[in-house]
Amino acid sequence: MAKRVLWRGRDLVSVPPKALDLLVVLVAQRGDVVPKEELLRRVWPDTYVEEANLSVNASILRKVLGTQEDGRPFLENVPRRGYRFVAETRAQSASGPPSLAVLPFRTLGGGAEDEYLGVGMADALIARLGRSGHVTVRPTRTILKYASLAADPREAGRELKVDAVLDGTLQRDGARLRVSAQLLPVGADRSSWSASFETTFTSLFAVQDAVADQVAQALSLTLGAPAPPSAALRHVPGPAAYQAYLKGRYFWNRLTREGIGRAFELFEEARSLDERYAAPWSGLADAYAVLGFTGAVPPRDVWTLAGEAARGAIERDETLPEAHVTLGYVRLFQDWDWAGATEELEKAIALDPHSGAAHQWYGLFLNMRGRLAEAERHLARAAEIDPLSVVTLAMRGFQRDLARDYGGGERYYRQAVEIDPHHFVGHWGLGLAHQHAGRFADGVAAHRQAAALLEDATFARAVLARSLALAGQEDEAKALLREMADPEGGYVSPYQRATVHEALGDTEEALRCLEEAGEQRDAWLAWLDVDPMLDRLRGEPRFLAVRDRVMGGA
Repeated sequence: MAKRVLWRGRDLVSVPPKALDLLVVLVAQRGDVVPKEELLRRVWPDTYVEEANLSVNASILRKVLGTQEDGRPFLENVPRRGYRFVAETRAQSASGPPSLAVLPFRTLGGGAEDEYLGVGMADALIARLGRSGHVTVRPTRTILKYASLAADPREAGRELKVDAVLDGTLQRDGARLRVSAQLLPVGADRSSWSASFETTFTSLFAVQDAVADQVAQALSLTLGAPAPPSAALRHVPGPAAYQAYLKGRYFWNRLTREGIGRAFELFEEARSLDERYAAPWSGLADAYAVLGFTGAVPPRDVWTLAGEAARGAIERDETLPEAHVTLGYVRLFQDWDWAGATEELEKAIALDPHSGAAHQWYGLFLNMRGRLAEAERHLARAAEIDPLSVVTLAMRGFQRDLARDYGGGERYYRQAVEIDPHHFVGHWGLGLAHQHAGRFADGVAAHRQAAALLEDATFARAVLARSLALAGQEDEAKALLREMADPEGGYVSPYQRATVHEALGDTEEALRCLEEAGEQRDAWLAWLDVDPMLDRLRGEPRFLAVRDRVMGGA
């Protein structure tokens, strides 16, 4: 049963249940006159009551709420029409919508293998609540660390810089599932809403929708966020397919080589169990894209597979924004189709304008196009949604590098390192900042740290080799190049090798590597027009020939 309560500061206010139900409806549509017929239908569903019941409960609310500071009532009766909630709420007077973190639901009485279910529950609620636009919800990747931590929810909320936290538990007994949740304002010492649900595992989607609806209503009262519309109709997969998909996303979010490999297996399993289920296709597309971006496999081999999976997802559910993002990058890297990439990425933004990931990846694309002011706007929006994302901070730093504002770039990179010193991306960017400032020894130190954190990624070796070359440590830089030439050492981006040869002053070999990159559909070639590392090559005819091949459709 859900428990709705009303607080005045730290004091619990006694309100009859139907009067509180009436308040929830009115606050959710604050400023608008809600007709009496609609109020009767929503407060007393499936029950016939006289209009006098509405008048009585409205009178109770007016008495309980009292008047605003200027003497006006909170609740206004509009004769012959209905009622209107007229007070300004905290969300209306603040600089932006309230913020929420949905922590991974903790599993009670289950084994460690059930951890994916708690993350999956949180992920579903993040997507459902985030798309409303009335509350800023931290994305899944920022809450993953709390899956294995016995963290105090409010302390987690302070770390994540949010107004409220949704905390919950799951308890599974065979096919039966008990879900409990509570909404905790970070600045208060009590919950503002709590509920428990008993269901079967097969009806988990219904529980997710019920929790999301009730949390949205609770947010209307505690944070002033209007409730989102009901969830759209969708294909509901079988429990085995959904369980395999949740496990796949759990491993994918780790973004390790081992995790991606396990995610592939689970997405394939989910796809085979339910051919109509779109999410596993999108998961496979994302997994292939990670391999293509990082250079774990030759990119020409991976873009076709990523494109097939993304198109499979869109055929089954064209409203999945993440599938359009992946397809956009596939169209770019596979065909150098800049117009097609723009179309898909803009479609992702239109489908979910409140997705930090969609703004982040569109901002990255705009940087490639040299549209730096537009890129900054989208990256800034991504940072509003997820201010603790080190990847977004690094992208903002690189955007400043492209604008030749190297000091601004360094500030973003340092923020990324401060937030997560164990993530390679901040150290990678900081190494670039040191290079731009002529602090080449510091650049080497930062890129050694990035390479150590990225472990066996070949990309990190190339970045370090360039730093070494700029620092005058040519012997070690050339030794790394020889290692990268060994086919058993894994695929190494020829674009990245070109930047090393450019730093060594070997223009001929740098140009040859760029031509090789064009043959292999190396994703890094998308930076050809804007990358400061290649400035000395721009007037070369062979550089221009590669440039025309890549950017001809831009």
